[in-house]
Amino acid sequence: MQHRALFAALAATLVAASGCASAPESQPPAALVLPPYPAAGDLLPFEVSAVNDNRFLVDQTSLDIEPDRDVQLTLVVRSPSGAETVTREAIRCQTAEYRILAIGRRSGEWSQLDDPPWRRIEEGRLNRHRAALALEYLCEGPASVLDAEQALAALRDRRHLQHGIDKAP
Repeated sequence: MQHRALFAALAATLVAASGCASAPESQPPAALVLPPYPAAGDLLPFEVSAVNDNRFLVDQTSLDIEPDRDVQLTLVVRSPSGAETVTREAIRCQTAEYRILAIGRRSGEWSQLDDPPWRRIEEGRLNRHRAALALEYLCEGPASVLDAEQALAALRDRRHLQHGIDKAP
């Protein structure tokens, strides 16, 4: 699968670069300001895999991308039966990692996690939504996209994808 090879190449680049640059230092987490709970009209679907029946959506009003920072977004995953998971997450393009910052409740409130761990983004799983976000929409190699508008353009219409490592013909 092309994405598996691309993800492996990204991982190899990150490993090679890690000897040349220092890894992000662990700092006490800054106070997290959670966005409003996602409204149905603000949810933007994105493609993950043709073999997955779940729907994956990003709250386009919650996308927070700053140069040299982690990408933060609100993610909604809906199963065919109607079950829904809402999370506030961060993706670190430099290290191909993610962490869940808060979990949405049915009441429309957030339940913030205390010091959530960073986890490796894995390619090839049935629910490869984080790999899809990192590889195809949010990251430009081991860096985040320049701004939220580029990411939203890619999420809206994949033909306009001008970043990421998915540039192969």
